[in-house]
Amino acid sequence: MSNWSDRLTITALARLYGRLYGRLSDRLIWLANQPVYGVLAIALVAFATRFWNLGGTADIVFDEVYYPKFAQNYLLGQPLFDAHPPLAKYIIALGIKMFGYAPWGYRCMTALAGALLPLITYELIWQLSDRRSWAWLTGWFVAMDGLLLVESRFGLINIYILFFGMLSQLCMVLALRRSRQRWFWAIATGIMLGAAVSVKWTGLAYIAGLIAIAAYAWSRYGQYLSIPQIVFGLVILPFNFYILQWLPHLQINPERDLAELHRQIFGFHQNLGLGKTEPIHPYCSPWWSWILLIRPIAYFFEKRPNDMVEFVHGMGNPFLYWLSAIALLICLGLLIGKLIISRLGFLPQLLANLGVNTINHSKFSINLPCHIQPSAVLLAEIYSQWRSLFWFILYVIVSFAAHWLPWGLSRRCIFLYHYMPASVFAFAALALIISQLWQSSMANMQAIGSGLFILVAIGFIFWLPLYIGLPISSSYLPVLMWLRSWI
Repeated sequence: MSNWSDRLTITALARLYGRLYGRLSDRLIWLANQPVYGVLAIALVAFATRFWNLGGTADIVFDEVYYPKFAQNYLLGQPLFDAHPPLAKYIIALGIKMFGYAPWGYRCMTALAGALLPLITYELIWQLSDRRSWAWLTGWFVAMDGLLLVESRFGLINIYILFFGMLSQLCMVLALRRSRQRWFWAIATGIMLGAAVSVKWTGLAYIAGLIAIAAYAWSRYGQYLSIPQIVFGLVILPFNFYILQWLPHLQINPERDLAELHRQIFGFHQNLGLGKTEPIHPYCSPWWSWILLIRPIAYFFEKRPNDMVEFVHGMGNPFLYWLSAIALLICLGLLIGKLIISRLGFLPQLLANLGVNTINHSKFSINLPCHIQPSAVLLAEIYSQWRSLFWFILYVIVSFAAHWLPWGLSRRCIFLYHYMPASVFAFAALALIISQLWQSSMANMQAIGSGLFILVAIGFIFWLPLYIGLPISSSYLPVLMWLRSWI
């Protein structure tokens, strides 16, 4: 009798859980399609996590030993040598000018850029695709990534590459969508691209995304930039912006001309760690390992009284990284499948043989056994939406590859934070998969999509103490260190 009552209790709890989860899933899907409430939720989390206790974690963390000092040198007119272009240090110097040479002063501008990045990414995906759920999910994933959060909270420069680079993508989309303002947005695109390169040369990788956007607009809508807009807006303007931003640096460093300065910078990066049998830094990591989050970076560690520690760990959200890796494989598979389908044309016939008689925006006529029907519906849905998805997936894959694969040629010591520009497009791939699951006519597919989003959110909250340096017990630290390589 007790066994029977236990079974009834378990069944009742399962049904209650199912109803609650179903309501939560419905709320998430509803929120994703609300341009006001959905974006405000992203902004609230992004700004709160970036600015909370911004000056409370030590005075110098990781590479803050360099960049705030360089920014101060520019303010004082003191000579310096930096292995990167100076634009990001000018921006950090602006914060120091306003709030003084203190943690808040040299971190506030980076925090602002990092807080705005999820909103910029949201607007880019929305303007590119008119798909609010995809845009909302991508914005959330950018806000809930641990490495992007850590890099946004200190006087470092990597977040500015993403800030200007993603703005260049957004401006390109607006240039192609708004024909009456095309010159303005083409110029804005060139300035943002030049700014991204003026932070680090790796900003050049955003050119691949600009080309993919242009190809999509021309193929789908017949929209394109004129030759003068391309030459002046996307070539001459970014080049001149890059040259001009060196002028303040050259004024206080007159002993080197621009050509000599670039030779020294290139030599520095080419020879960093070259010929060494051991890594020059304990957190160097191979480029292929970034996508799997094998080797994060310790930014700050300090013991506190009562067996407490304060630990800032530059690691991505593990669930977000691992799920994004799977999403990238799915998207790559879809691209390859598109090539095969276009060559052979067998999928429409296959669907017809399965009994899917109509393919028209997810409206199907199905007459199949129950065990085959769900798979056929899902296959038909994917096929029916493919024409619009193709260019979006191509943009994501091309942009990701442009930011990630070139690091395979590097011989210097490289770090997980070099993966940040590529990671945003990996997150966009996962967001696209989940948004498609939410648009499915099958309730189970919608529930799976919501479950993936909730899993990423749980990971963000679980590892949040390591991202923002919350004091934790030293005995609790191993609970957060799932892999030995994370230590």
